[in-house]
Amino acid sequence: MAFTNYRILIYSENPDTLMPFYRDVLGFELLNHLDIPGDYGYMMHVVGDLNVWLGKHSEVKGKAKENFRHLFNLYPEEGVMHWYEKIKDLPEVTIVAKPFLAPFSTPDNQVYFCTFLDPEGNCWQFVGKK
Repeated sequence: MAFTNYRILIYSENPDTLMPFYRDVLGFELLNHLDIPGDYGYMMHVVGDLNVWLGKHSEVKGKAKENFRHLFNLYPEEGVMHWYEKIKDLPEVTIVAKPFLAPFSTPDNQVYFCTFLDPEGNCWQFVGKK
């Protein structure tokens, strides 16, 4: 069996308020807005074959209660510090871990991490060069 394509599904009580963060702050491309009775949401393109679906779900209320059950990694070409500087002062974002050097880094391969929560408490991490 082979897997093709990759999609993260994030459900929300109100994806209309979450979508602008992903589009305007993280720069994900809005591909599609699905609006049918009982189901609606937004398909966002991240990179390559990675898409994120931000959808309405009747069982989701408020912010994520277990922020770290799922952690999504982003590998920015610009580096971790670039993105940390971009999001650190946004009131809707919670910085969990400021940029730090990963313990498995070597002098020849330094890897940095920065962990944050989106406006609804979903956990993301920038990973890569400083």
